[in-house]
Amino acid sequence: ETGKGDDEVRESEGESDEEETRQEDDENFDPIPRTPEENLSDMELKKILIEKMEGNKSIQRSDEQ
Repeated sequence: ETGKGDDEVRESEGESDEEETRQEDDENFDPIPRTPEENLSDMELKKILIEKMEGNKSIQRSDEQ
């Protein structure tokens, strides 16, 4: 069982190195697309979100039938 613990430690060390590399890449990359929706109020954004969720529900229902 101690062998398993050693493997976990090595994996977490490897992950931290990968995370550092990802963070450096993220600084140079803006993943958020800039759209006109940025200027909408919270209420307008919530309405859009609800409409999309309701649309997804109706699609799921038609798939189940």
